[in-house]
Amino acid sequence: MDRMEDMGVLLSNVLKIGVLLSGFIIFIGMILIIVTGDTSYPFGDMNIAWIVWGDPFFAPSHILFIGYLILIATPILRIVASIIIYVKNGDKLFSAITTIVLLILLVSFTLGMG
Repeated sequence: MDRMEDMGVLLSNVLKIGVLLSGFIIFIGMILIIVTGDTSYPFGDMNIAWIVWGDPFFAPSHILFIGYLILIATPILRIVASIIIYVKNGDKLFSAITTIVLLILLVSFTLGMG
């Protein structure tokens, strides 16, 4: 295998693992909803402390939120992995372009949370 194939396999694995992990966590959250009957949802500020610890931590809504968060983060992790690969391969143009794409995504997420 050459470098481009290795890069494709690595980026594909990042997406597969992220989607599978997210799907598994969302599945667990749905099972918890069925078992507990707890259909509550979070309210108020969803800050970093809530994401990490939850209120309560094992509420189905919190488990679902974590699954969705991983699903949203998966393509972002792919972009970060692409930047690392391009930098390692010495491809300055694609490193710069991909970094700009990542910055645009992060700014749009930040402005969208407002």
